[in-house]
Amino acid sequence: MNEKDKLTYVVVCFLIFFLFFGGIYVSGILTGVHWEGYTFELSWKMINVEELKHIIGL
Repeated sequence: MNEKDKLTYVVVCFLIFFLFFGGIYVSGILTGVHWEGYTFELSWKMINVEELKHIIGL
């Protein structure tokens, strides 16, 4: 693979990435959904310890 092929590959990957996530973001703006407001805090309380013990057999 020469340098031109690598550059083409990288540009196409970024274009696909931009179109996919840009489309999601723009569709959110058009429908009134503000994606930046959809954040959540991760905590250890979210993990079901009893279920994990059951799965691994403890």
